[in-house]
Amino acid sequence: MESEGTWQFLNVPWITAIPLRRGHIWAIILGVIQAAQLILMSKASLLMNPWQTSFIGSFGLLLLVPFISWRASESYTSIDLAGNIMYAILGGASLSLQTLALTLMSASHVSAIVSNVPLPTSVLACLILGESFDLIGGILASVNGVGLVIVNLGVKADRSSLLGVVYSFGTLLSAGLLVIICRGLAHRDTEDPNLLSFMAGVGGLLISIASLPFGPTWVFPSSSEEIILSVCVAVVGILLSSTMTRALQTENALVVTTFVTIAIPLTFCYDIIFNGVTVVWSGVLGSCFIVVTTVLLCIRSASTDRE
Repeated sequence: MESEGTWQFLNVPWITAIPLRRGHIWAIILGVIQAAQLILMSKASLLMNPWQTSFIGSFGLLLLVPFISWRASESYTSIDLAGNIMYAILGGASLSLQTLALTLMSASHVSAIVSNVPLPTSVLACLILGESFDLIGGILASVNGVGLVIVNLGVKADRSSLLGVVYSFGTLLSAGLLVIICRGLAHRDTEDPNLLSFMAGVGGLLISIASLPFGPTWVFPSSSEEIILSVCVAVVGILLSSTMTRALQTENALVVTTFVTIAIPLTFCYDIIFNGVTVVWSGVLGSCFIVVTTVLLCIRSASTDRE
């Protein structure tokens, strides 16, 4: 009887159930977009001033102004106002620190740190937002965290990249708090995703402009490669912020951040294939842990919804 129950669970038509979880789809897309942002900003930072790259990534978010539902703002409370201000500060700080880290470390090494957010974010979500997750979900997230630790074993930071590690952990902290604030505002069903994205853009612009007196002179992109990269960085910035808000409207922080970890194996594959980064056992094994637990969490969530 026990084996029959097991096979019955395995035979759940999860493939047809997954599309019903819109948040899963948004979270998977978010992970892919985050990988794309890391790769593009890594390339752009080699050609341009890193603060200028951060400015371009933030400027794209200002283009969402025409799409903001200003009528909905009439129902905003002081909590919404404070949340938007904090979102702007943390969004700008996260993007700026990530850009600086990418000037010192490869996209895959930065991704191994900045995408390592499921467990710390879940703990903060439980403490601040009162969210909860079942035992199986917690186990899958923990195994996913083990995979993230294994991946990080392959990150050999020398003295020159130590600052990059510091920037990356600063990005991780900012990103974790950003997810909590975004979740706290998004699940209220009153927050406009376009407004949150705009606020993140404002924060990034202010921080990058404030750096003008302390960094190299900004130069307007001249070559076709610089122009194309600038446009791509701006577009990806828009997609990333909007997608995160939409994912967190229907899924909790644990599910979304676990899916986002697929950015780690994606950036590792990119660096191995296109940048000639040496394959190490920790990167392969850790990536396998991440991919498998992400798929299992998706199956588990979809099966639970069906039941």
